[in-house]
Amino acid sequence: MIEISQNSSLYLLQWCENVSKDLGRLAEDAKTRICLSTGLHVGRSNTNQVARRRYIEVSQFITSLFQTAEEICHSDLVYTFFHPLLRDQTPEQYSKKAKDRRIDDKNDANKIKGQRLKMKLSIHFQRGVFRVMVHHARGLPLINNSQEPSTYVKVYLQPDPAKTTKRKTKVVRKNCHPSFMETLEYRMALDIIMGRTLKATVWNYDALQENQFLGGLELPLGSFDLNTERTEWYPLSNITIYVQEK
Repeated sequence: MIEISQNSSLYLLQWCENVSKDLGRLAEDAKTRICLSTGLHVGRSNTNQVARRRYIEVSQFITSLFQTAEEICHSDLVYTFFHPLLRDQTPEQYSKKAKDRRIDDKNDANKIKGQRLKMKLSIHFQRGVFRVMVHHARGLPLINNSQEPSTYVKVYLQPDPAKTTKRKTKVVRKNCHPSFMETLEYRMALDIIMGRTLKATVWNYDALQENQFLGGLELPLGSFDLNTERTEWYPLSNITIYVQEK
């Protein structure tokens, strides 16, 4: 049984309104019933009292979500939601996270020997699917007359001469510290995945000119236990080969 606090339910209300239709379409394709009852409207007219009345229903909605078919409960929509974004946090939460982030930055700097450009990834093989979660990048350089870059991340599993494993995130506009929060999936056998090298590169998107390479990394997947999820900050360079520490 998944328990959700009443404070958390206030945020879930807004999320449920935004995604219930999308989940409904996924469920319809999978011949599964999952929905939130009609009449959910989140706006200025809704008070905390109204939101609390919906607490039980939202809890049931989230519980039923994780009992649905795999293509629903493990969809990108669900994965993205459960990785918090800045806009989902209260000022108190953000203040605490900002303090923790300063500590993490110091620790991260020690881990990667002071290199400034870095990217946070999660990698995990589960139920026949290899997932690469692209979290954030930090310290990206200014471009074109001191403008912040509009970036996306491109991922390959090499060797891949035909580029069939190419995956890309959406573009995050004008930010030297972008948050992508996207899951890229590969439905391949584990033994094949273990023989590949994950190549992730960060690019500045330019609609008028050639996209500009900002940094990248390569992870030899055979050196990782992919059955256990691993989340780590990795240095970006041109290109660094990163091998898991024994």
